[in-house]
Amino acid sequence: MMGKGKLDLVERLTNECIDLCQTVLRGRKRLEPLLDPAFRTQKLLRAVNEQKTAVHEMEAAVDRIIAAVERMSEIDFSDAAAAEQQLSTCCDEIMEACCFQDLTGQRMSQVNDTLNEVEAVLASIADGRASPQVSVAGESLLNGPALPGNGVEQDVVDRLLATSEGRR
Repeated sequence: MMGKGKLDLVERLTNECIDLCQTVLRGRKRLEPLLDPAFRTQKLLRAVNEQKTAVHEMEAAVDRIIAAVERMSEIDFSDAAAAEQQLSTCCDEIMEACCFQDLTGQRMSQVNDTLNEVEAVLASIADGRASPQVSVAGESLLNGPALPGNGVEQDVVDRLLATSEGRR
């Protein structure tokens, strides 16, 4: 037969195990918005792809800027007209390459929105309040620039514009 002290210990350990299980179940319930397959496959996957694409766009823009600056340093200024044209072309290329900032800004704002949703759910768990609902955005033009392979290719746009200009 167990003594009272051992029974008290068993009861206390049993209650702690029950409390622990309830805490785990509550945590799982609060994490459900982040575990939703639609959120994970659409929102999180898109955020990861947007971030990767933004990094690639920034790297490509920097490469274009460096290449233009290198060409500028090689300009022969003995022919002023030719030098002016080459300098102008390089400056145009640099200005065009700097447009990456707008696209990457749009992409990164989507990443930030997703991270803010994840942070809100985690904060609700830490604060012990109900988890907020997370959104699962559909693919639309309102979601910013298309990821590579998902949008209309530039040559299609160029042909469309050329066709519409020919009708005027």
